[in-house]
Amino acid sequence: MTAPPDTPTDQDAVRRRLIAAVIEELRPMLQYDSGDIELAEIVGDVVRVRLKGACVGCGLAGQTLGTVRRRLMEVLGAPIRVLPAPLP
Repeated sequence: MTAPPDTPTDQDAVRRRLIAAVIEELRPMLQYDSGDIELAEIVGDVVRVRLKGACVGCGLAGQTLGTVRRRLMEVLGAPIRVLPAPLP
């Protein structure tokens, strides 16, 4: 029996936990510079994160997203896109 299309599988849950763990691993680096990051959503191979504090409007925000992407690719072993989440 297979899961309905919109039902998360165990593999999806493991992937989400790995992504969340990477975000938590990188947060202290940003918090040290008065910024922060949180996981907003995961849709397919797109991870959306919300930058906070000093990271909002920072000229290095693109590099921060690149660092998150590279680390996620190391952990997941698959291509992934990291994008800023739209403002609430």
